[in-house]
Amino acid sequence: MKTMNQERTKSEELATIKEDLSGAKKYIDDLTNFLPVSFLVVNPLHIILEANPFFVNISGYEEMDVVGFDIEEFFLEKKELKLFKKKILSGRSDKNEIELTFTKKNGEQFPAFVSAFVRKDKKGKVFGYFLTITDITDSKKFNERIEEIVSQKTKELESKNREIAESRLALMNILEETDEAWKNAEEEKEKTISIIANFTDGLLVFDKNDCLNMGNPKAEKFLRTNINNLIGTHLKDLNGSSLVKSIVEVLLKNEAFKKDKKSVAKVKAAHREEVKTGDGQTLEVSAVPIIAGKTSIGTLVSLHDITREKMIEAMKSEFVSIAAHQLRTPLSGIKWTLKMLIDGDLGKISKDQKEILEKTYVSNERMISLVNDLLNVTRIEEGRYIHKPEMVNILDIVEPLVESYKAEAERKGIKLNLETTKKRNLNVAADIEKITLVAQNLLENALKYTPKGGKITFFVKHKVKANKIEVSVKDSGVGVPKDQQARLFTKFFRAANVMRMETEGSGLGLFICKNIIESHGGEIWFDSEENKGSTFYFTLPIVTEKEFEEFKKKL
Repeated sequence: MKTMNQERTKSEELATIKEDLSGAKKYIDDLTNFLPVSFLVVNPLHIILEANPFFVNISGYEEMDVVGFDIEEFFLEKKELKLFKKKILSGRSDKNEIELTFTKKNGEQFPAFVSAFVRKDKKGKVFGYFLTITDITDSKKFNERIEEIVSQKTKELESKNREIAESRLALMNILEETDEAWKNAEEEKEKTISIIANFTDGLLVFDKNDCLNMGNPKAEKFLRTNINNLIGTHLKDLNGSSLVKSIVEVLLKNEAFKKDKKSVAKVKAAHREEVKTGDGQTLEVSAVPIIAGKTSIGTLVSLHDITREKMIEAMKSEFVSIAAHQLRTPLSGIKWTLKMLIDGDLGKISKDQKEILEKTYVSNERMISLVNDLLNVTRIEEGRYIHKPEMVNILDIVEPLVESYKAEAERKGIKLNLETTKKRNLNVAADIEKITLVAQNLLENALKYTPKGGKITFFVKHKVKANKIEVSVKDSGVGVPKDQQARLFTKFFRAANVMRMETEGSGLGLFICKNIIESHGGEIWFDSEENKGSTFYFTLPIVTEKEFEEFKKKL
């Protein structure tokens, strides 16, 4: 039993040592990356293990050019260096210094001030050292100039004591200026650290293995937990407050945390998602991969407080809702009055009067449609856009819809086709009215922006591996300018080329479509090239009866 306890104690000590080494390595990594000094990490065999960016900058070598080589490879004075290496390993002094000549990658040489800071274990045994290399070319020239001046003044000592005193005074002034410059540099460094520490957004940095590497005080405040207790923890294992768990759930679904780090490197934009705290606060959680070359080496997570923005948005939505409701009643009254006038229910009207009334009726219908869109947007933002799901075959929605638009397509001189999968049993859990609205919106947009002689194809495909239905509408229309594509699913946005063609439109259709599809557990996206056409896609999961019942419970 005693032996087992001893082994357990040793095991715990080893684990503690491992954690200490891990923390020390992270500290050294951060220090070497940001320290404005040429810096090497060397093992007891004098083999270079790491080189910081500043060394790469002054030497011309890349880090992998020097890693694995003896430090002797880069200095001219081999004999002096051998003695210096022995002195380092003797461990008699923690800091050893020497002046040597360093050879750069291009063959150029410069005088260098070399300092070795010995690394020892608890028993005092040397297990390596840090080597700093400082280019003292300017310092040498300066010293040689000073020596020249001193030599000259020494020869004239008897007759020019005053001049020597003045030279000394000038030298002191130079030293004071140097000291002042150093103090200013330190102040700038402290200022930078202070800015990061007081950054208004919370920042979390994860390494390439998705383990938490660091976090700033603002992140600690948001999460209501001690960040230091979470350093080194894998994303999946992070715990603490309920907010931490909510953020972890969001990040696990994020593209930046994919297992395949090469595919993560293709993620260009930060993925954003909102998370509510228990005290009414709302945080926008965004994550973006940190890319080196073509591979992700980590992930930066930002926690941005958008509570105030959400309050303003809610106030705006409330105003829009009130205004829309106030408009809806009189517009409905106008609609039926115009309808009665057009139908002659209120008396006979002339042909010209009927034409004017019909144009007014169409304009009134557009206003009613806009009001309805505004009310739908408000319901979406307030979480009141209710869905009534049913088990439905997607083809029962798509086929009659496409058929109903063939006459209009023919009238405009556009070829409209429907291509469907051979499999007919494609049941999805869907609110028929709203999914029809999505398909109708995409088809109407294609008809609206495809010129005469163009072609529109409506596809329904079965994605077997994903067990999803993919619906797409491909057109040969005007397309979307590349610099405006990122905003296409936002509220009130209409592409510039479309606005030149047609001034009417609310810019709300695709925003509503996106909400409908995502609330059904699907995805919506598009491919487009200006003046060549667009393809809009959306997916819906295929469901069984059991899955359908579970889906209804989530709504």
